[in-house]
Amino acid sequence: MADNQKKKDRKLSKEDIERLELLQKADEIKGEQLSIDVDSKIKLENQAEQLIGQQIDDPVQKFQLYYKGLNKLLRDNLPKGKENEEVRRIIYDEKNILINRGAVKDEKGIRGSDGRMAYLEDLEIAIQIVADWTRKKGSSTDLYMAFWDKNEELGYGHQQ
Repeated sequence: MADNQKKKDRKLSKEDIERLELLQKADEIKGEQLSIDVDSKIKLENQAEQLIGQQIDDPVQKFQLYYKGLNKLLRDNLPKGKENEEVRRIIYDEKNILINRGAVKDEKGIRGSDGRMAYLEDLEIAIQIVADWTRKKGSSTDLYMAFWDKNEELGYGHQQ
């Protein structure tokens, strides 16, 4: 009862009333949005319906592909040891450009994008490159060039 009395005692400003009216109108069209098409006609679109059929990333699948797929293949097949650390870093940088859709490290060494959050399709492309490389028993240079070529094809550029 006390809450109802407080609501009755409220004095709403003109702006408050306008905001409430706007919120009420928004409630009437949940999941829909007004937009203007190319002919400058206003139309109502249902955003939920637009998402149906689109692939939505699966965090479990991403984890499996990134850690138990791509990174495991690389760890198992790239040259090991401290003396090959630079070789691995160069290959990882080129791989990360691919799975991060062209994001390169800045002058501070920050990429600004996280490969663990890459799109599933990009992870699958990278895994296919590594799988082809291992099947052919290629060199580290072959793997680097495979990532390099794919980045070139996609217009991503390379790490300096």
